[in-house]
Amino acid sequence: MDTAELSEKKTTELCTHLQEFVTPARLSRIKEVLANRTRYLTVVLEDIYQPHNASAVLRTCDATGVQDVHIIENRNSHTLSPGVELGTSQWLTRHRYRESADNTAAAVQQLRQRGYRIVATTPHRDDVTPEHFNLEKGPAALLFGTEISGLSETALELADEYIRIPMYGFVESYNISVSAAIILTRLVERLRCSDLDYLLSEHERRSLLLQYLRNSIKHVDKLEERFFSAYTDTT
Repeated sequence: MDTAELSEKKTTELCTHLQEFVTPARLSRIKEVLANRTRYLTVVLEDIYQPHNASAVLRTCDATGVQDVHIIENRNSHTLSPGVELGTSQWLTRHRYRESADNTAAAVQQLRQRGYRIVATTPHRDDVTPEHFNLEKGPAALLFGTEISGLSETALELADEYIRIPMYGFVESYNISVSAAIILTRLVERLRCSDLDYLLSEHERRSLLLQYLRNSIKHVDKLEERFFSAYTDTT
């Protein structure tokens, strides 16, 4: 059953039940990860065509505690490189945009509706470095573009703000996965040193706890079938 279809009471009871089927060490690790997860920052990947680059960004998101990744597929389909992402995608919430004639605009609209500032990661006359990016203005969606040409003109025009990484050599840019690692690491470090309320809510943690438990238990569908059968009989 989809987590969204469960009541809060059922979610809590199902989590309690499934916790019996993971080791104490595994459960402790899951709760530790959830305690450090955030949606205050989110990542948006626009038309990334090399699977290892997109997968490396997912790995960075997991490592830095960024829960959501928004994937725009205008020309290029999103595929994973298992040897690079190392299973981290199962712990993230991936949102894919591929049904619209202009998936970039559709993604930006949805992100704005969720309260995000749209931040293009590109040099610009109004840009700032990660050290000077204003985190207090509210949640931010960080847009990363294709390996060769960067973000599309649509993404650049729709952006509210711009952020760049200082460069001191002949090369004009970092690899996208490196850029994401540098920016996310710095911004998350600053968040963790701030007084901002950037961590997941209790409701969000509970919902993700169920997802994480499901990912950790073999044949979890059979366990849930038995749980819901007994639940129905006693309610």
